[in-house]
Amino acid sequence: MGLKIAWGITGAGDMIEENISFMKDLIKKYDLDVHVFISKEGEVVLKFYKLLDEVKNNFVKVSIEKGPNSPFLAGRLQTGAYDLFLISPATANTVAKIASCIADSLITNSAAQAMKVNLPVFILPVDLKEGKLVTKLPNGKEIVVRVRKEDAAMVEKLRIMEGITVLSSLAEIEDVIKRFI
Repeated sequence: MGLKIAWGITGAGDMIEENISFMKDLIKKYDLDVHVFISKEGEVVLKFYKLLDEVKNNFVKVSIEKGPNSPFLAGRLQTGAYDLFLISPATANTVAKIASCIADSLITNSAAQAMKVNLPVFILPVDLKEGKLVTKLPNGKEIVVRVRKEDAAMVEKLRIMEGITVLSSLAEIEDVIKRFI
């Protein structure tokens, strides 16, 4: 196995199906060692989209949040078990917490701890810019949601934080992986 990635999935429904499919393709294409970490709300959304079993069946290492430090992802990030920490998709809530230095969940605490040891953190937020966004519901129907200016402002705050790279698309994840291998 090559590049070791801790991949955090939060409770964002937008891009979730594409995200899981993309993860599977990347692992095969680049022989990646990916450990999937699912937030509590990520588990709820994966169940809602009927994707939790797919994740558990297609990824060798899957851990679901029990608390801010359980499983002990932060320690594993700090001790070099992974080459990078990737959060995709990231909810507006996760983005706002990280941008505000709030570390009270598995994903936000792990991001904070990774930054303390200069481990690269890459985040793909679903609410990138203010305006309307079309997303798909589990039944295949599309829904239009509004990205608030406050949510977009938090993404901009993330962009200037040392140790974090904000990504704008799934394709950019592959670019990151190519840089590390």
